[in-house]
Amino acid sequence: MTALALCASELRYRRLFEAARDGILIVDPSTRKIIDVNPYLVEFLGYAYEDFIGKELFEIGLLRDGAASQAAFRELQTSGHIRYDDLPLQTKDGRRVEVEFVSNLYDEGGQQVIQCNIRDISVRKKAEAVQSDAKEQRSKRNAELEGLVGLRTTELRLSNTQLQTFVYSIAHDLRAPLRAMQGFSQLLVQDHSDNLAPEGRGYANFISTAAQTMDRMLGDLLAFSRVSQQKLELVPVELAVVIQSALAACGTEIGERGAQMETLPPWPVVLAHEATLQQVLVNLISNAVKFVSSGAPRVRIHAEDRADGFVRIWVEDNGIGIPSEFQERIFQVFQRLHTTAYAGTGIGLAIVQKGVERMGGRVGLESAPGTGSKFWIDLTKAPLPSIPPTRRKGIP
Repeated sequence: MTALALCASELRYRRLFEAARDGILIVDPSTRKIIDVNPYLVEFLGYAYEDFIGKELFEIGLLRDGAASQAAFRELQTSGHIRYDDLPLQTKDGRRVEVEFVSNLYDEGGQQVIQCNIRDISVRKKAEAVQSDAKEQRSKRNAELEGLVGLRTTELRLSNTQLQTFVYSIAHDLRAPLRAMQGFSQLLVQDHSDNLAPEGRGYANFISTAAQTMDRMLGDLLAFSRVSQQKLELVPVELAVVIQSALAACGTEIGERGAQMETLPPWPVVLAHEATLQQVLVNLISNAVKFVSSGAPRVRIHAEDRADGFVRIWVEDNGIGIPSEFQERIFQVFQRLHTTAYAGTGIGLAIVQKGVERMGGRVGLESAPGTGSKFWIDLTKAPLPSIPPTRRKGIP
């Protein structure tokens, strides 16, 4: 390099050195003494230029003491580079700042020189401290919220249990007086009709009918309470057996309405509570037979294996259908779409949903007005070998 080029290079370096917005120190590696400092560091620390020259790094507060300075320089001689992400540094006016310290060993024309870059990271450290504090506060708040949610969940579970127990007790205790009302109103019509005017006989019949309706409602409330509270042990259950039992339980209603029943095997094995599953199917079959506007009810029952490990059981009918805006509501207690045209308590489908949920399953339907309904329930499929060979045969 020519003398002119060397001069130009040194000039460029000097301009960068003096314009840099980081502190720069030039240190003689043989003496560990500072031989130059840029204007930014002079201004940043508040000392005079002369205060730096001839000092070691620890003397301006960059390293703890002479021993730390010697150790740092040994590492620098070995690796050619040292870095400290956060060093405390005190300015002349007593302010404490955090700095990032990077030091590199260079060889310039056969002569070694050390350049130390010093960057103020006080703002960043404060921001990190604020973020850390905020994170800690969020963690504490989250822990408090989790504890509160847990407490509220326990209280709600206890409240629900108490409410269900109360409903069971009320429903059970009310059935006796209702049956008395029903029995005496029927006796009044049968044994004393000659002493009653037609209007009086109508009143007595109305009382008997209302008592029967209330008795059915209380019976369904008791069933809903049992499904909600009883402990369910899920075991492998043959669908064929349960469907056969459900059809037998609905036999009278099926016969009275002349319903055409179609069952389509095969019937997989599911994990379920047999009595609860039977009650669920009885309610679905009863609804399928009941809610038909004209003609004979036609009901089709079948099952299918699903890729997600569930078995889907379908109960399809040719009934009046359900508008889409009511399809979620009908699974709630006391929700009835047809309050006069069809008998019912508005609890049957709530029992279906609660029973299926208690068995770890899902329930839904596909329906539209005038096209019938397709109710489905999903239950976990069970492996066939877990069914004892002594089980009774089901639907062919």
